[in-house]
Amino acid sequence: MSSGNRIFGFIKAERLYLLMLIFIMAANLFVMAHPPEKKDKVSSRKKIAKLMSRQEIMAQERRIRELLEKNRFLGSVITTSAFLSALILLLGLILCVRGLALKLSGRNVMVAYGAPPDVGWGLIDICRIATVFFFFGYVLAFAGSIVSHVLAIKSHDDRLATVLHATIMDIIGISIVLYFVSKKFNGGLASLGISFRNTLRDIRIGVIGYVTTLPILALILVIVITILQITRYDQPTSTALEILYEDSRPKLLLVLTVLVTFLGPIAEEMFFRGFAYPAVRKRLGIKNAMILVSVVFAMLHMNVVAFFPILGLGILLAYLYEKTGSLIPSIAVHVIHNSAVIFLAYLYKIIALPK
Repeated sequence: MSSGNRIFGFIKAERLYLLMLIFIMAANLFVMAHPPEKKDKVSSRKKIAKLMSRQEIMAQERRIRELLEKNRFLGSVITTSAFLSALILLLGLILCVRGLALKLSGRNVMVAYGAPPDVGWGLIDICRIATVFFFFGYVLAFAGSIVSHVLAIKSHDDRLATVLHATIMDIIGISIVLYFVSKKFNGGLASLGISFRNTLRDIRIGVIGYVTTLPILALILVIVITILQITRYDQPTSTALEILYEDSRPKLLLVLTVLVTFLGPIAEEMFFRGFAYPAVRKRLGIKNAMILVSVVFAMLHMNVVAFFPILGLGILLAYLYEKTGSLIPSIAVHVIHNSAVIFLAYLYKIIALPK
């Protein structure tokens, strides 16, 4: 078969996905040509920076002390959290040194309980899922804009729209992965590494792996922040944290918390580790697959500060899946990590942000 016939055959077979891709490209061009209006607002993090620049550090500290004196429970939570954090970091450092010693002695750092299942899909299927996902993302965004315009909704709530869009997209992402696995490849949850036969063991393995890696992730974060401070780079705050800091509606914050701590991790693990990693692993090998999938995973979070910590976390998640053949450890670690971040963000909001 000639190259021309192969190209024609590919276009004919993938015409639906190619049309979706054209739509995505056109939508991108439209968004670039009509950027959203920039609102003149100062983020909560920059508000704090302004206070500090105005020599109001003492007033800020006094306000925090008064808050903690009035709210003894909050003080106990902060003290307990600090103690547990230090204890976990110390334990992680011990486990990390032990793992390094095992590695240097030529022994396995972690016992292998299994391996990711052999899957029938390949790299092209990853591209197909990504295309369908982004297509639905733009369709959903444009549909929301059209509805707002037709109904003449003047008081458009950007934060609510952002949280609802992210929630719906995570549900769509999970649905797309399950559809491809079940309908296209006649598989089930087991094909994605989801099995509940050894749930407690898998969670325990995930927690130990996370605690062991935590000092490394913390060190990476400290190095990145130090470099950014030296270069005076203005660190962007993630959209989720900005909403958490600046909004006070309980229902919206509850949905955001569930999205970040549970729905998001499940959706991301099902795609990146459950679907994408085995396909890339089959083509490029274990180490290359771990690095490549983790790099894409970190890049899609679109946060310069968090890129390398998320990269390290992604490698850990892929390593756990590789060693256990189960997605449960990766999901457990992802949920724990995001829950810890959200918990610390809430503490920061209560203590540091001026009311």
